[in-house]
Amino acid sequence: MFQKVQIKLSLVCCAITALLALAIVLCCLGISEKNMYGQEEALFCLNANTVSYELHTKNPVSIHWYMRNVDAGEDLLYLKVDGVPSTLSEVALTEPERRLAEEVGEYIIKQGIAPITGNFTAEKEYFEYGGEGSKFLVLYGAVSEQQPCVTYLYLYSLKPFLQNVKMQRIGFFAVWLFSIPLVYLFSYGFTSHALQPVAQNHEKQKEFIAFASHELRSPLAVLKTGLSMLEHKPNSGKRERIFSLMGNEMSRMERLVQDLLCLAKVERASLSFQFVPVDLADLAQKVCRTYEGIAKNKGIFLSLEKGGGCPCACDPQRVEQVLVILLDNALHYTPSGQKATVRLYQQRARCYIQVIDTGIGIPDGEKEKIFDKFYQVSSSRSDKGHFGLGLAIAKEICGSHGGKLSVSDTPGGGSTFTVRLPAKR
Repeated sequence: MFQKVQIKLSLVCCAITALLALAIVLCCLGISEKNMYGQEEALFCLNANTVSYELHTKNPVSIHWYMRNVDAGEDLLYLKVDGVPSTLSEVALTEPERRLAEEVGEYIIKQGIAPITGNFTAEKEYFEYGGEGSKFLVLYGAVSEQQPCVTYLYLYSLKPFLQNVKMQRIGFFAVWLFSIPLVYLFSYGFTSHALQPVAQNHEKQKEFIAFASHELRSPLAVLKTGLSMLEHKPNSGKRERIFSLMGNEMSRMERLVQDLLCLAKVERASLSFQFVPVDLADLAQKVCRTYEGIAKNKGIFLSLEKGGGCPCACDPQRVEQVLVILLDNALHYTPSGQKATVRLYQQRARCYIQVIDTGIGIPDGEKEKIFDKFYQVSSSRSDKGHFGLGLAIAKEICGSHGGKLSVSDTPGGGSTFTVRLPAKR
């Protein structure tokens, strides 16, 4: 499923990026062509100014000067003397070139364009003529201060410019096409990285459903079996034992459902919190007194170490719930004859509560996973009284208080769980 989503997202991302890249390419291409055209106009103006100046100053025009100006590639210089094509133009220009000059002359008459009579000043005294394949910048002028009157057409060819523009467009388009596969590969990698948390959450959700189903199936199976036995053997001497087992399993199911509801509310931020000033030392002492009898029955020495008061703005019921979860785990996994410790202290603007056990400990590779729902380190830490939800609930409660829950190794063996909460200001 995620593979198809990733491919679709990659295609969408690639398409959007490619369109943005195309827009940038077109903008750059337009700016480049405008600059190139400006360079062509500057070169045309330089040549046109030279032609105009020399026609006004040289009389008569020499054949060498004329050939030098018409021998510049595709450029044309067409002269008329008293309205008649000059001998120089008739001799130097080919038939297609003369025909082109006559077409430009007809266009000038049709458009009513007047010739410039003085020196060329480049103040848009020229015009563009031609189609896509053959364009010219044209200067139309007249030397009227001398007799006979000489009119001239200077046609500057834009063919090299058009060829350069064409090659540049092909190059830009080729680069854009070549970039599309690279953009797709980048998009695929980016979407893969972006979807990774979603895929992980999906896997965790599947595991969550599987674990929850497994944990609920066991008590349901016991209830079903017990009801079946009572139905077929209502007067059996095992009725009390069956009822006891069914009651235990119902209590176990009730605890599981309550834990699931609590965890769901915390994760959705719909669990209400009542933040009030609390001395964590008093709260920890209250919880420790509750567990003194349980610790004594298991042969575990439970102690409370507090270095003065720890004022904190928190929800006392929720923080007590965290302490109960941690202390219950500590007493459960600490062997008889060992000790468990609750330690409180304050550093700067933080209050710390540590629940220290001397049990079997937690491998380094499992320390982050134990806060996942239904996760249990090993079969030695698994039993019907613990579902693997307590630490997940405790972590979410600490996070809702702006704090943090972490685990480290106890020197000499065991685990130390540290709750960090903001101190009261």
